[in-house]
Amino acid sequence: MGANRLGSKGNDAEKERSNLYLFAKGLDKFVNLLALILFVLLILYAAHSIWYTHSLQKDSFLSEELAQYKPDGRSPSLGELKKINPDVRAWICIDDTNIDYPVVQGKDDFEYLNKTVLGEFSLAGSIFLSSDNKKDFSNKYNLVHGHHVEGGAMLADVVEFRDASFFNEHQKGTLWYPSSGGRAKADRIEIFAVLQTSGDDGVIYGPPSRIKEDSFNELIGDVLEKAIQKRSVKFGKNSRVIALSTCENAVDIDRVVLFGKLTPMTDKEIQQLNADTSRTNGQHSWIQDKIRWLLLPLILLILILFAYLLHRIRKMKNEK
Repeated sequence: MGANRLGSKGNDAEKERSNLYLFAKGLDKFVNLLALILFVLLILYAAHSIWYTHSLQKDSFLSEELAQYKPDGRSPSLGELKKINPDVRAWICIDDTNIDYPVVQGKDDFEYLNKTVLGEFSLAGSIFLSSDNKKDFSNKYNLVHGHHVEGGAMLADVVEFRDASFFNEHQKGTLWYPSSGGRAKADRIEIFAVLQTSGDDGVIYGPPSRIKEDSFNELIGDVLEKAIQKRSVKFGKNSRVIALSTCENAVDIDRVVLFGKLTPMTDKEIQQLNADTSRTNGQHSWIQDKIRWLLLPLILLILILFAYLLHRIRKMKNEK
């Protein structure tokens, strides 16, 4: 009878050990499965992040295809781009920055948020003039929008003007207009202020066409009062301004707005203008960006291979 009790206890202990083993084995499988799921999710997240950032940046710098239409004061290249897309209104270039793009104007202020000048989908969108403005920039106040793309693309460099040294070193730009031939037409841009504000600022983001001669000085006064950086510029009866608006960063809703005075350039000034100064700025950045994004998929593949090798080594140890 005592032997039966001992045998029964031994069986119970063996059964308990067996249950613990099965539980541990099941837990190990669950942990492995959970780790695999987390790894797959991490890979998917990394792949999505790479796709999103690549999609955002691949069309954000000035491409070679668009660069051929940049006006140089001698050929009607921008007029040729306008034939491809009638929404083209101008080409803006702020000296020695990546702000070097054609400007379009849609039927509303949403059309070109995610569409390139050539009509293709792009998260970076285009630089566009407010649909409320006249197409020839003849309004007293001309409001231009563009995304802030990390790396200095689109209107990201607008944010840099908050720095005093950057503001002082970058004071000029050019706004070229389409021409079908003959005399080139352009405005000189004199940067005079930069400010940071919210997207619901009624003075900055109210309909631009509302600013007439009698309210122009009030607008300028408000801009200078809010300005982070500013310099003295003389305004007259026929003065016009351009405002370049972008987000403070890629995720923030605050806005940074750069203001410049527009003054028609004479034929002599246009002839003297070296329009090639910043032609390669965006292209150079795009080449660097392309190289960087070619390396990322390679790094991702190496990580996947490393994880696979670890899994195989662990499996071989378990089999032994």
